[in-house]
Amino acid sequence: MSPHPRVLNDNNRRCLVCGDDKASRHYGTVACNGCKGFFRRSVWEKRTYFCIANEDCEVLQQFRNRCRACRFNKCVMVGMDARAVQSEREIRPNETAKKPKGSLKGKRSSLQTSNSVTSSQPSSSSTPDVDHPPIVKHLFNIQRRVETTFCPEFDDLVARFGSMCNVRISLQSALENPEKVATRTKLEWGNTSRLADIHDLKVTWCRTFVWFHDYLSSFEELERLNYLDREQLFKLRFAPVSWNLYAWHSYQNNIDGVTFTNDAWYPLDKEKQAFMDKPCNDYYSKIADTMIHGLVYRMKGINMTEEEFSCMLAITLFRPDYRLSSDANKLLQLTGDVFTKALSEYVLSRETSELKAMERMATLMIMLTSVQSLARQEDDNVTFLAIFDMADLVGLPYEVHSALRQDDFS
Repeated sequence: MSPHPRVLNDNNRRCLVCGDDKASRHYGTVACNGCKGFFRRSVWEKRTYFCIANEDCEVLQQFRNRCRACRFNKCVMVGMDARAVQSEREIRPNETAKKPKGSLKGKRSSLQTSNSVTSSQPSSSSTPDVDHPPIVKHLFNIQRRVETTFCPEFDDLVARFGSMCNVRISLQSALENPEKVATRTKLEWGNTSRLADIHDLKVTWCRTFVWFHDYLSSFEELERLNYLDREQLFKLRFAPVSWNLYAWHSYQNNIDGVTFTNDAWYPLDKEKQAFMDKPCNDYYSKIADTMIHGLVYRMKGINMTEEEFSCMLAITLFRPDYRLSSDANKLLQLTGDVFTKALSEYVLSRETSELKAMERMATLMIMLTSVQSLARQEDDNVTFLAIFDMADLVGLPYEVHSALRQDDFS
């Protein structure tokens, strides 16, 4: 009798990954179409998953999307062969990548390259070292992919972006179709061709909205939240995460002020501010000072790396809040702790002593308080300008910033 009995008959064609009874042979084992597709996408796109529990989650058909890390490990354990997936792709080299849909109601935006969406590749010198914790590399790749994805047909940014900036839309509609708010133009960080005017304020807000939508949608963990929690999380974290972004690019480009998403900027220099529109000064004069002293100077003081910035973005996003459901807060707390631990390990690996690593981590954590202060200031600024119908911030910005107060992280 053969030592390798036949695995299949009509009575045992169950998916060896999740138990679905509609299974057949795929990639060297018995699997349903759902697990087959999940494994194929994971291999093709080189996705990295992390379990927020103990890497022993039960994979059942009705709950198989709860932990993708354990689901992928189960695929490998039951014999799915990644080489078979790669061979299949070689046969289909002309598959068309999808343009980001961007709806928070459905699946996350993959931000893949297509004829209308381009993702420029980071240079090899700027990618994380192979010795860095995998979670740090994962967060770095998310941050880079979202920032470098744009629609190349809108190269003439200043001339064409104005007509593509729309705030007369509800938050629900904007989350379902972010391209109705702004086109994914190339982010022009560091381009300080001119001082910002009142129109640039709206342009930057709209483009940042789309950037944040794409960033939030890149985290599969957040697919487990219900729609109300996702919408609330968007409102809660839009401002603090965005000010992390602005501060980083002002620091990286050595700009003594706030760099915008287009070719404009707001200076910290009072003499330069004298030539600017009053609404711009009303909005940015105090907040720019807080950003420079609370974030940029600290970034300079520790010579902050892009890997640390990527982790800080995610840690800022994954914070619990009393206005979210208990299930949402549990997920955010567990995932945020994983990201904080990864950042701590990264910092420790780069410093010469534990004491220096602790001091560096303390500086990074202080920045969380600074971004909350910036968020509160921006809430007040948007509300004030919208009430007096200045800077065209009535509508979506008012709905995002005035609906709730950005209290301290709970």
